[in-house]
Amino acid sequence: MPREALRISHKGITLNNQSAKMEMRLGVALDLVVKTVRKQYGLTAVRENSRLLTDIIDELNRRYSQDTGVTFQRAFRLKPTYIRPDGGFWYIAEWGEPKRYILVAEAKRQGTNADRAREGLPKQSRGNAVERLGKNMRGVDVMFLGEMITPFVCFGEGDDFSDQSSIIDRVATLNGFFPLNRVFVDKINIGEDTMKPTSLFFRENPWTPAEMFKVMQAVARRAVEYYRERYGLA
Repeated sequence: MPREALRISHKGITLNNQSAKMEMRLGVALDLVVKTVRKQYGLTAVRENSRLLTDIIDELNRRYSQDTGVTFQRAFRLKPTYIRPDGGFWYIAEWGEPKRYILVAEAKRQGTNADRAREGLPKQSRGNAVERLGKNMRGVDVMFLGEMITPFVCFGEGDDFSDQSSIIDRVATLNGFFPLNRVFVDKINIGEDTMKPTSLFFRENPWTPAEMFKVMQAVARRAVEYYRERYGLA
């Protein structure tokens, strides 16, 4: 990490700060990713806060309905539903349509039982954040059908993700037992099977903005290079 980058602050949060709320720390890191993509590639990374399921389904039907003989659809039709990761969906403005997403960022904080114990309160049930993560990961998988990358990152922190908690094995299961706390972007072909590891960074202690930036920048960089190599994008 460049020394000058460590001095960058946003909303009073420096990149080596662990004390701010997780969403704010993630925002600081994302701001720097955007600046770095601009500086390194001359490209503009744009954020979408959410994606409607109907938009994802329309794309599935356009690309795969004829080959599969299936009309893709959602089950709940009374009102719009969507995927809304904490860090949003990031695509490159200059590349036009279809949008080429270089980063999908998620953050999960789970586990307040240490604090509750200090306050003399009973433990709470564990696992809700992981279940929500699994839903979003499945939706992101569908978004990147036909591509050989999955530029998805999730940071998790809290005592539910300590080495002493079985919840961390739920996270490992979501990632097909690929190692946690390691960057994965490219899909892996093994014979006729395709494995889709993602970058899941989980631990008990809070992540600093600098640590988040390092991971997300690596993912975004690989995604930009992939699209340039595959589609000849400038």
